[in-house]
Amino acid sequence: MLAKAITLVESLLPEHQLAAQEVLDRILPYTGNAVRLGISGVPGVGKSTFIESLGMMLIRSGKRVAVLAVDPSSTRSGGSILADKTRMEKLSVEEAAFIRPSPSGGTLGGVARKTRETLLICEAAGFDVIVVETVGVGQSEVAVSAMVDFFLVLMLAGAGDEIQGIKKGILEMADAIAINKADGDNLEKANLARKDYENALHLLTPNTPFWTPPVLTCSALEMRGVDTIWETVLEHRRRLIEHGALDAMRKKQAVSWMWSLIEEGLKMRFHSHPLVRQQLPGLLTQVEAGQTTASAAAERLLRILDREPSTG
Repeated sequence: MLAKAITLVESLLPEHQLAAQEVLDRILPYTGNAVRLGISGVPGVGKSTFIESLGMMLIRSGKRVAVLAVDPSSTRSGGSILADKTRMEKLSVEEAAFIRPSPSGGTLGGVARKTRETLLICEAAGFDVIVVETVGVGQSEVAVSAMVDFFLVLMLAGAGDEIQGIKKGILEMADAIAINKADGDNLEKANLARKDYENALHLLTPNTPFWTPPVLTCSALEMRGVDTIWETVLEHRRRLIEHGALDAMRKKQAVSWMWSLIEEGLKMRFHSHPLVRQQLPGLLTQVEAGQTTASAAAERLLRILDREPSTG
């Protein structure tokens, strides 16, 4: 039933969208009680191993865990249905776990268009922790950080990720940074990377006056440091509630998401408009040939929407 509800929400068919909105409206009173955790990191950082280790630990403590994972290749192939389940063999067979690989649909830099609604469905279904995994490329971090309570960034030591992370500005979004694969010969490099990130964080203004993002080390493979990261998530949540910031943040996120959907909806309607589709190829050719400016062509196309009759 849960999987079917999510499929309904993800569907682009108009009749399914109407039914999905009715479902979402009815379940809304039962949402909001879960810990919403976003996890990002470059490919190869060990996100799936970390999420499985965290999920198994939480299940052993009596929690129910949902993982919403986006396949990075989905913009080309349509998504690999079982990709994340094969990477999380132990977690995927647990009754208290639910893993949903979801195609990105080419929107929001790799984050599935309906991930937020899927998150609400999982909350209403009684899951205590919702993990949203992103591919760690560009805009996806921004989108995920705008729908979760805690944004964790996984990094590798000695792979050039220290500089890359700072360059992408990801530190400004992180509520915590974890250097993964801190084991064996890599332990010393992980501790050095931890100091580099701590120094970098000192140069930034914290997102809130009551929380300074910590830099932690962990080994998801050896299950070391994973419990400390979870304790950090809970401490952050305690402070949010203490300062009345959790409810305010979620309200702000909901409004922001509404505007995102409006922008996306307008873009879809623009591209599906018959006159736009009729005139677009010719105008593209004119812009490419230098026969008209990009601004003039854009203005001409946008005026088509101005001629739409008002629905009142």
